Amino acid sequence: MNAVILVGGSGTRLRPLTYATPKPLIPVLNQPLIARLIANLVQHGVDNVVLAASASERRIETALGDGSSLGVKLGYSYEDQPLGSGLAVKQAARGFDGAFFVCNGDVITDLDLSAMAQRHRDTGATLSISLSSVDNPSGFGVVELADGDRIVRFVEKPAPGEAPSSWANAGTWIFEPAVLDHIPDEKMDGSLERLVFPSLIADGFRVQGFPSDAYWMDVGTAERYAQLHGDILDGRIDGWLPSDAATGAVTGEGCEVWQDAELGPRVLLGRDCRVGGLVRITGPSVLGDNCDVRDNACIERSIIWSGSKIGSGAVVRDSIIGNDVWIGDDAVIEDAVIANGARVRRGAKLPRGARLEPEEVAG
Repeated sequence: MNAVILVGGSGTRLRPLTYATPKPLIPVLNQPLIARLIANLVQHGVDNVVLAASASERRIETALGDGSSLGVKLGYSYEDQPLGSGLAVKQAARGFDGAFFVCNGDVITDLDLSAMAQRHRDTGATLSISLSSVDNPSGFGVVELADGDRIVRFVEKPAPGEAPSSWANAGTWIFEPAVLDHIPDEKMDGSLERLVFPSLIADGFRVQGFPSDAYWMDVGTAERYAQLHGDILDGRIDGWLPSDAATGAVTGEGCEVWQDAELGPRVLLGRDCRVGGLVRITGPSVLGDNCDVRDNACIERSIIWSGSKIGSGAVVRDSIIGNDVWIGDDAVIEDAVIANGARVRRGAKLPRGARLEPEEVAG
């Protein structure tokens, strides 16, 4: 089966992390976000994926190539200018024969895609939309359901109190080729949710809802990115963690951990990390490959990307640290987001909530 993944966004809400790293490549448990999404597609029989991307962003193709390392044939459809979601899908899906999945590239889910595809076939739907129940529907596209979970109305970001239900569009869809005929050939922002979906309903096509309690996270902000890691390390997505992660730290190949270092449960270290004496790491925390944590440092509830160094006596708490960052001895950072290559000087105490851009020096 085929799939299109929309990865053309610039990741503005995840800045400063996405200044240096495209959002699809930000690490989730030390694997690219997009690789996690593709893995679920492959598990359910998808063997050909086209990424709808911006022509100015080729780093994803450089990193993933033809997809052989992910067990899938991977192609790329580039936009010379932003086309809007509808036309981006239409361009990427040229040549597809039969139904295909369409996914937002910043959504992590363990949705049962096989069950969704079966429901799509059984109901004769032209379009199927995965649905998740949300507490505040105002920030989402929300549907009204009739018998058999047929969608009879689609409302994008309704005003408070005006949502037809709590069932929100969860960013995974199944398109029949007929859907493409409803996509105009001119660019239009938000064209799928605001134009195409309502148009199909109005014209009498069966638009099928697939309500699910599967895990679902739109990784659009630093807060959600951190929450995702906490959820994974808490075991909310089956099969993503070694079975012993809940009771002790998981260390990658080649790690050197000093005997009196204290690594708690829900802590994951990548390959070739070095952890010094009297270091304390409290979960949920993830360290990427080749990280160096010096003596007496303390890391709590943080995500640290590859190649970063945490100085002796430094404290990193509730923070996200990019690649190749250097945190000086006795520095303190809390609730910070620090992009690739940034530096925090020895003894500095950054204001809570600090944001450092790539290569910035602070303290």
